[in-house]
Amino acid sequence: MLFGKKAQQQQALFKIFSFYNHNINPEVPEYQRAVFKHFGFTVNQVMDKKLDHGDFLNHICRTVTDTDYLLFFDIDCIPTCREWLALLLADLLEPRTIVGAAQTANHLRNGKNLYVSPFFFAISTAYLKELHYPDMRPTPDMDAGQNLTEHITRAGGHTRYWWPTAIEEVKWRLYHPEHPEFGLGTTYNNAIYHAFNSRDGLSGNFIQKCRAVLS
Repeated sequence: MLFGKKAQQQQALFKIFSFYNHNINPEVPEYQRAVFKHFGFTVNQVMDKKLDHGDFLNHICRTVTDTDYLLFFDIDCIPTCREWLALLLADLLEPRTIVGAAQTANHLRNGKNLYVSPFFFAISTAYLKELHYPDMRPTPDMDAGQNLTEHITRAGGHTRYWWPTAIEEVKWRLYHPEHPEFGLGTTYNNAIYHAFNSRDGLSGNFIQKCRAVLS
């Protein structure tokens, strides 16, 4: 028989994940879900009081293999237009590539450490396996997720940065000649919005942005 008693489940092209913990305003994940639904997508939101961000990224990257691509969003990060996925997948067509928002950890290496941020990035599961799943946890020298970009660079892979195109409140330096800064409420490639710091009591701008997108 070509198939067993149960039909084989088709491999998904992509899966979207978002992580948060108990100190997030409960409206934040609700609004994020609503925005993804508005654009026709489902986001797998994971709430865990014990895991930190790096542990969550390690767990998903190493265990979710029934998809071609993994897409990660912080809980206060959303797409702002219907074209976002087509733009992202176009960048992912090049083999051995990570795609995502450009960031620097300003408190490390004097800020001169450009990498693809874990608040928004995408990568193929096959490439993660080829890389042997670099550790996503922070270290005294690197922020959460930073090791993945540095590992890819050392291995000769490709990095596709999405750059700030609008900033509500400039906060940090990006240390790039054409894109020198980012901050609270930054939009990347005119398609992805990240509020930053949307803990309980600091989520007003994110909710306002979601309402604007939904309207």
